[in-house]
Amino acid sequence: MPDSLDRELDASICPSVPPLRDAVQPHGCLMAFDSDWQGVSLASANLSRFFGLSPAEALGQPPEEVLGADTVTTLATALAKGLPGTTIPSGQADVSSRYLYVSAHMAGRHVILEVEPQEGEGHDLPGLGYAWGLRIARASSVKELYNQLLQALHALTGFESCTLHSHEYGGRSIRLGQAGTLLEPLPSEVAHCGSAPRMLIDSQAEPIELLAAPGPLPDLSHCPLCLPPPLLRAWLTDRQTRAALILDLGETTPGRSLVICRDRQSRHLAPPLRHLLLQLIQLVVQREALLLEKRETRQRYRLLHERNTRLQWLAYTDPLTQVANRQRIEQVLEAELAIASRNGSPLALLLLDVDHFKPINDTHGHEVGDHVLRRVAQEIQSQLRDSDHLGRWGGEEFVVVVPGCDLAQAQELACRLCHDLSRCRIEPVGQVTASFGVADHKPGDTSRKLVQRADHAMYRAKRAGRACVRTQEVDE
Repeated sequence: MPDSLDRELDASICPSVPPLRDAVQPHGCLMAFDSDWQGVSLASANLSRFFGLSPAEALGQPPEEVLGADTVTTLATALAKGLPGTTIPSGQADVSSRYLYVSAHMAGRHVILEVEPQEGEGHDLPGLGYAWGLRIARASSVKELYNQLLQALHALTGFESCTLHSHEYGGRSIRLGQAGTLLEPLPSEVAHCGSAPRMLIDSQAEPIELLAAPGPLPDLSHCPLCLPPPLLRAWLTDRQTRAALILDLGETTPGRSLVICRDRQSRHLAPPLRHLLLQLIQLVVQREALLLEKRETRQRYRLLHERNTRLQWLAYTDPLTQVANRQRIEQVLEAELAIASRNGSPLALLLLDVDHFKPINDTHGHEVGDHVLRRVAQEIQSQLRDSDHLGRWGGEEFVVVVPGCDLAQAQELACRLCHDLSRCRIEPVGQVTASFGVADHKPGDTSRKLVQRADHAMYRAKRAGRACVRTQEVDE
């Protein structure tokens, strides 16, 4: 019976039942019962096409009177198990399909049934779901993840366009995956369309009214068969869209994000395929959350590493001269001594003391004295190899650990440092010099013995008139 005649018959039999503002798409029909399955509380005007009863005859009746006792038992069992839907024989349905697919879900105190013809599926849905799910699960970046999702939606739905829409990132558009795959701003018409998924099968088809018995009305916001809101339909029409599928990605990215699949031809996606697409969406949401958590973990690890490096540098660095402090240079000396003892390689130590440093402090003040120490450290460091180690020993004394150098080579280095430093003027003091003591590693040496020999040599340089170099004596 044509839908228009159904509505006229319902109006003549039950004029007290006005149509609701909501409407469903003519591809299927919608029914609602109270949660204890005692009576039909809502039905679409095309109910007779699927079950042989008009809405006026069905409203207030037990579901068994409309669907049959066996079908009610099957649906109740499927709902209790959490199944998204089940297939039932079409029976009296005026449709070409032999079976109907019934999607059932709870909405507050109501059970909502969405009924659609069970169309033949040429796809191996479990196999396709596994294959695309595997690709999505292996995505190593958010960019790759959304690229895989859009490819899956395009392949599984056959829609001409599958696009990710979201709130803008700092006013900029971001490209994902292949060229032309654009992250577009989320239109206000779509943002306010309520919950997703939303499905538009054919924008040119006449909608089917819904009629309800007196009492509380069920929440139909999660029913894909319901007609999308007018603003959303207008937005789609402006883009020459006849069929659309809108899937919600939630709040994992900044603001709400949706995937919108559009086509210029009418298209219907069977419920099992829609359920598969929703599973892929959930997998994408979970994978994105994991990728973001991994990225945040890497960022936290990098920040922690940087802070640890900074703390280590502070612990090992003299704050005034920015060279190794005494603790660090002692560690370096011990390590180099162990290498020299094990390998039999040469190792030398230079100990230098800035000449007349106390008069510099007394005459010019401690700030100038600190400046002199910093410049001395800079001048010495600039003449050393990467393998050499400079450290502040204490006060105006510095140590240079020189791996791979024997006594003669270390003496030559000390003479060059002494000469270059004496030619460097440090204002306001002028010429600044230093006295150098040089010692090299002997078998059985400890760091204390090596430093002691260099210290004795340095004091001989002081007694010799300063600004000169002395090496360890033979009997030391």
